[in-house]
Amino acid sequence: MKCAIYARVSDDKKKADGERRQDVQRQVELLKDYATRMGYKEIQTFIDDGKSAFTEDINSRPAFKALLNGVRRIHFKQVYVEDMTRFSRKLEQGLQWLTIFKQCNCNLTSLKEGQIEGTSSQGWLRSTLFLMFAEWESRLRSEKVKSGMQRAKSQNRHVGRPKQSRGVRG
Repeated sequence: MKCAIYARVSDDKKKADGERRQDVQRQVELLKDYATRMGYKEIQTFIDDGKSAFTEDINSRPAFKALLNGVRRIHFKQVYVEDMTRFSRKLEQGLQWLTIFKQCNCNLTSLKEGQIEGTSSQGWLRSTLFLMFAEWESRLRSEKVKSGMQRAKSQNRHVGRPKQSRGVRG
């Protein structure tokens, strides 16, 4: 039986030197290496590049949707993610997806948090806490960004996408 790996980064913004701030390939390499060390020879890769996990619309994460379909069809007994924030940043939805994994007898392992299971009371508590902290971190970051944008607006600075030049379009 093959395993699956899921990698996701939420943005494709670049640093001043032109390099991406987040590199999904770093996650892919880390996860493939780990799955190989665990004895898996067939590894199916799912990548959502530039996709947020802080959404309720699974269609906005096509690779994750395909992964869940694979889990439902019992194509995988094991899925690896780098950490739970890659899996979900919404507590309620993450718990629903973990229920699907459980019903399909598929294990989810986070390289940072370990095996995620919700069958025992301790496993349920751990997975709930991991997902809760992932959502909390996203909410906190969102509040900070909004606060910074409000401050910039109050100082009459441009907020949002860069203004496009009004020159001739080619």
